Amino acid sequence: MSFLARAVVFWALVIAAISVLRVFPQSLLARAVFAHQGPLPQRGERRSRYMLRWAGYWASWAAQCALVFAACWLAASGFPALPESLWFLVLWMVVVPALGAIAAFACLVALVASAKAAIVGPDPVRVRMIEATGAARFLER
Repeated sequence: MSFLARAVVFWALVIAAISVLRVFPQSLLARAVFAHQGPLPQRGERRSRYMLRWAGYWASWAAQCALVFAACWLAASGFPALPESLWFLVLWMVVVPALGAIAAFACLVALVASAKAAIVGPDPVRVRMIEATGAARFLER
């Protein structure tokens, strides 16, 4: 099977799985997949403060990646056979640093957006609450 055919089959399966999850929005898997991630805006909160909370959210993800990287380093020093396995090296040297870099970059972008809103403006205030959950908003489309 060619690469293009494999890619088409993969994306057809992904679209079919998403469609099945949309049919059953109250299932545990659908709620986990379509749930809102990160902080929600609060009533009366300025955009600069909201973006600052997003920066804290991404900083916590970057800290978690640093903690996992340190745990992998500790595990590699404790078990000499572990760094010889390819899956461990890919996790330790590629996946965790890449996720940490993405989280750190997102934190930096949120900090810049917060500073821009606070210093340059506009810095609007949130006046209404979000009533619908992530799955309900997804189904309304």
